[in-house]
Amino acid sequence: MGGGGRRILLVVVSLLLVFTLFIGALAYSFYGVYAQPKPYVALVELSGVIDYERPLLGGAITPGDARSVFDIVKRDPFAKAVVLIVNSPGGTAASFEVYELVRELSREKVVVAYVTGYGTSGGYLIVLPADEIVAHPTAFVGSVGAIAVIISYKGLMDKLGINATTVKSGDLKDIGNPYREATLNDIEAVRRLINGVAGVFAEKVREHRGDKIRDYREILRAGVYTGVEAERLGLVDMVGTLEDAIRRARELAGLPGDAPALWVERRVSLIDILLGRTSITTPMGGREPLAVEVLIMWPLPAELASKTLLVVSSGG
Repeated sequence: MGGGGRRILLVVVSLLLVFTLFIGALAYSFYGVYAQPKPYVALVELSGVIDYERPLLGGAITPGDARSVFDIVKRDPFAKAVVLIVNSPGGTAASFEVYELVRELSREKVVVAYVTGYGTSGGYLIVLPADEIVAHPTAFVGSVGAIAVIISYKGLMDKLGINATTVKSGDLKDIGNPYREATLNDIEAVRRLINGVAGVFAEKVREHRGDKIRDYREILRAGVYTGVEAERLGLVDMVGTLEDAIRRARELAGLPGDAPALWVERRVSLIDILLGRTSITTPMGGREPLAVEVLIMWPLPAELASKTLLVVSSGG
């Protein structure tokens, strides 16, 4: 082969090498980690408010993001166990969808949930399907219940001489209308809603915790407890650190004590954003608030104090 042919071959090989490196980097941006050559414990972070969309600023847990990272773990035969590092006060009805995704994951892998900061309301709901729940001693855990906060500006509007007229098809159509006082029918309708949400929540606790719960009457008061108190009540299996949770995952999966623990995440790349593969929105979700918004959250977000809506929320 002449000098010109060798140069052409060198260029082709160089281009193939660059292309291979590009594809590798692209794959890493999508999946976070490669399949490991030996069994390991996958570490997955679930942090922030649980909602269907992720805000532009701040973290959130969405069903779509949870499904993406869980699928990575489920496809990897070397991921023998999963530790979910949870720090969430709960959120919207999306909490029930994330709960179902965690339950599906636990059917295929050993799952240990570690509550590091908040595991309250929807944040507690999503850890229920785990094989074991570990909480930091100072974590906040619980809030199995529901409350309703109805905000009314009627008195202020009267003082300002502002009158609002609502035309509606039924007497319950504008439940949560902040421009009038709530009626007894409104309150009773909301009570049915929150009792329904609280009832489903309580059923999930009974299904997964069973007789581990020492006192259901106490739990259903919707109180929030430290990790130490939560262990005493049976809401969690033990208190400890992340290392304790990883150790339990290794033991439950039959892995050796030196099996690695590796972070797994679906990274949001520029290509994801350009192709619309993310759900980044404004901090309020890019949508108008509903007349009735059901939340499974504790504590209540501070911005609700200035919102003209009815809030149905679990909490203490």
